[in-house]
Amino acid sequence: MLQKIADTVRALSADAVEYAGSGHAGMPLGCAEIGAYLFAKEMKYNPEEPDWFNRDRLILSAGHGSIWLYSLLHLSGYDLSLEDLKEYRKLNSKTPGHPEYGVTPGVEMTTGPLGQGVAHAVGMALAEEVLAEKFNQPDHKLIDHYTYIVAGDGDLMEGVSYEAASLAGSLELDKLIVVYDHNQVSIDGPTDITFIDDIEKRFDSANWQVISSVDGSSFSDLETAFKKAKKDQSRPTIIIADTTIAKGIATKEGDSSAHASPLGKEEILEMKKKAGLLPEDFAVPAEVDDYFKEHLLELKNDFYEWQELKNNYQAKFEKEFKELKSGIELNADIDFDDLRFEPEAGKPIRNYSGEYYQLLAEKLSYLIGGTADLSASTRINLDQYADIKRGNFGGKNIKFGVREHAMAATAGGIMLHGGLRPVTATYLTFSDYMRPSLRMAAMMDLPVIYVFTHDSIHVGQDGPTHQPVEQLESLRMIPGLRVIRPANSIEVRLAWDSAVKEKKKPVALVMARQAVDSYKTKISAEEFEKGAAIVSESSGAEIAVMASGSELETAKKVKELLKDKYKIRVISVFEKEKLYQNQVYLKQLLKDVKLSVAIEAGNPTGWYRIARGKALVFGIEDFGFSAAGEKIAEKFGLTAEKISLAIEKNI
Repeated sequence: MLQKIADTVRALSADAVEYAGSGHAGMPLGCAEIGAYLFAKEMKYNPEEPDWFNRDRLILSAGHGSIWLYSLLHLSGYDLSLEDLKEYRKLNSKTPGHPEYGVTPGVEMTTGPLGQGVAHAVGMALAEEVLAEKFNQPDHKLIDHYTYIVAGDGDLMEGVSYEAASLAGSLELDKLIVVYDHNQVSIDGPTDITFIDDIEKRFDSANWQVISSVDGSSFSDLETAFKKAKKDQSRPTIIIADTTIAKGIATKEGDSSAHASPLGKEEILEMKKKAGLLPEDFAVPAEVDDYFKEHLLELKNDFYEWQELKNNYQAKFEKEFKELKSGIELNADIDFDDLRFEPEAGKPIRNYSGEYYQLLAEKLSYLIGGTADLSASTRINLDQYADIKRGNFGGKNIKFGVREHAMAATAGGIMLHGGLRPVTATYLTFSDYMRPSLRMAAMMDLPVIYVFTHDSIHVGQDGPTHQPVEQLESLRMIPGLRVIRPANSIEVRLAWDSAVKEKKKPVALVMARQAVDSYKTKISAEEFEKGAAIVSESSGAEIAVMASGSELETAKKVKELLKDKYKIRVISVFEKEKLYQNQVYLKQLLKDVKLSVAIEAGNPTGWYRIARGKALVFGIEDFGFSAAGEKIAEKFGLTAEKISLAIEKNI
């Protein structure tokens, strides 16, 4: 029966690619037996309850093989019809070219950029360990599942997968299992033209159990491999499954041409004939349907047993269950005014951020955070809690090591798993390492919180490598990513409050390293959600000076220097893109001004979108220098004195 299921997966996949006129049939045909074994024997899931919290997670990191996953989801009973398979790669279909989270029932994450699935799955496995440690009770293993990954050669070539594998091995995530589709073929030809790594040695050195010499088309080999994987409870496992791309298509087997193109009608018919399948397109043997109907009864029985376990758990451990539910729902229904936060003059913005994060963590127990070896510098560390490490998942601080790319992806995986809210931190300039994963979070509407400190040329003597110039504006260009840059302790508090209340979008909190003179402003939470607020007003203002972050102090000094000559309105723009989206409010803020001025120690391009009338934008379009921050600001003309002179010349 398993072979019949595998052959059906091949036929459905080949038919769908042929119908679409494009797609990737090679991997689905090569991994058909792996998919059949996972869905028919190995995994715990319920297609009628695809979001079951204790389900096994399967991540298709090799996302180009999406039709493999869609075929298996259809056969196993998910809400995905044969008509949906026929709509593969078409506009608004449930079967897009690469898997998309939230579009197709049973798809655990959006994949396609290779390596991302591997790294996100590490986050899922980590979340399972943390939640199990925190909530499981004797005789009540409420959280107990595996995270499976199907990855190809390309996934393991990408650096993010190696970063993530290193982290997973260090943490000894034993419920993480990678199935490596080792077909030794890439788009340009055999992988050995660019990839001669000894994968066994690589993963063994990273503290993984390596199971090799597995025939990916042998069900007995696969059964032995998965049993061995689960027996070792001290480290993650990689199963190196030797496969053949486009298996079953005699003219394409093992050839790179099969990676991303239709296979041909005659070849598909011949494959079906050899497998004893009907020649019709999208035909599913009755015995395959019958098998999965019976298998569904077993799966649902497991689900109902867990439901009973959950009900008993809720009755016996009411407090713990309520806390878990709060994390799943990201409940932020707390009294934010109750968090005592005393501003001080001359204190760095990042320090305020770290202090308030600790206060929030006391109220929101599902907050969990970590940095890329920069806890002291970013101030993102919950000092009152232990670190998460191998053998102890009871803490709240994740030490990601110097792995920004994997850190961002792991955080996305934690968020995908549910039950926890991840916070990550590093320097703003290193957001470049994280950008692919930030983009993925924005696509999937994952409300991860990213804290970026050391946010401008004011970093100073560390020089241009550590001084962000284009990063801030480039983050704002990612659709769906909220970027907030507060200017003082009041705005820091409001920024964090807004971030933890956000349930649908990732949030980047950008915090200056340098000290600011804290001042009290009357900004309400409602006003903060508009993206900007007037912090200093002159009746009949003819000049509006806008700024974000630490540059707000420069804007206030500009007003002080010009107060005898001009009437100036100072506007703090803490979330510029949100302000841009509210054109009515923007027009109100800049009402009647003759000159709109913007100041930010970064690329100025985006500020022209919100300037009105005659405009002056002061920013930085070149790399900085190794010198004191104030000296660099002076060289770039970002001092209040130089800006005031420029305003006088242009008013």
